[in-house]
Amino acid sequence: MTETQTTDGRVPDTAHVSFPDGRYGRRRQPAKRRPALTAALTAGVVVAGVAAAWLLMESYGQDEVSERLLAYDDSVAGQVAVTFEVYKPAGEGAVCAVRSRDLAGAEIGYAEVEVPADDSTRVEMTYVLPVEGDANTGEVLRCWQAD
Repeated sequence: MTETQTTDGRVPDTAHVSFPDGRYGRRRQPAKRRPALTAALTAGVVVAGVAAAWLLMESYGQDEVSERLLAYDDSVAGQVAVTFEVYKPAGEGAVCAVRSRDLAGAEIGYAEVEVPADDSTRVEMTYVLPVEGDANTGEVLRCWQAD
């Protein structure tokens, strides 16, 4: 005897089985598919994501001016020599914020250094920053295009 047979050898007809109402919950009808709505919503989300990425890139994206700290020398009391390089458009000037902090992290020196406009795109500078206290660091915070 197989599992689909009854004890008397008959095969039950399961296509017309009806369950008592309310006993097993109600049967759900399959949801209607709406491919046009799904495609429209997907396209809307993609367009919104691209617009948000573009706006954020415009606001916070890479500037045309960038900087890199090469070295600092705090061996002389009352000053820190900060050596850094600036990448900028040729023929344009830049301004860089340079600072120094002490061992506790307090800012003890700050200056905005002007990078002259010339035909080079990379400029290496050393700026001697006067400080008030014992310097522990020399930093280039950021550089921006001069007005």
